[in-house]
Amino acid sequence: MLLVGGGPQDAALKAQAERLGLQDKVVFTGRVPHDQVQRYYDLVDVLAYPRHSMRLTELVTPLKPLEAMAQGRVLVASNVGGHRELIRHGETGWLFPAGQADALADLLADVLARRDSWPAIRAAGRTFVETERNWRASISNYQAPYASLVPEGARA
Repeated sequence: MLLVGGGPQDAALKAQAERLGLQDKVVFTGRVPHDQVQRYYDLVDVLAYPRHSMRLTELVTPLKPLEAMAQGRVLVASNVGGHRELIRHGETGWLFPAGQADALADLLADVLARRDSWPAIRAAGRTFVETERNWRASISNYQAPYASLVPEGARA
C-alpha cells in the first residue's frame, strides 16, 4: 500500500501499521512536492478516498478525487456529499458507505477483480472532468445567483 501525503494522523498510521505487523507492506511518502505528484499517480492502480461523514465532508467538494479522474485513474470513495457530487457509482468510480472499513475492503477486492471495466471507468471520469468540471462550466453555475443580487436596472 502506498500512502502519499502527510498530516495530523501520520504518526498514528505508522504506529498502527507497525502494531499490525504491516510496516513492510505500507510505504509512507510524507508530503510530496507538486512536481513529483504525477510520478505517484503513475504507480497507483486504484485510489481510495475514505472519509467519515461530517459537516465538512458533506458540504465541501474535495479536489483530490477530481484530480485523479482528470489523470484517468480508477477510484473508490466513501459516499459523503462531496464525493457523491463527483462520482457516479459504477460509471466514473465506485462509492462505499462512509465509516465502514469492511465495505471499503470488499469494494476494493471487487474493483481489483474487475480490471476489464477500468478503461471505461477511466474514460468516463476523464470525460466528466473535461465536460462538467472545467472552468467554463464551474463559472456558469455562479452567474444566475450573482445576477440575482444585482438590481435589474444596474445589470450590464
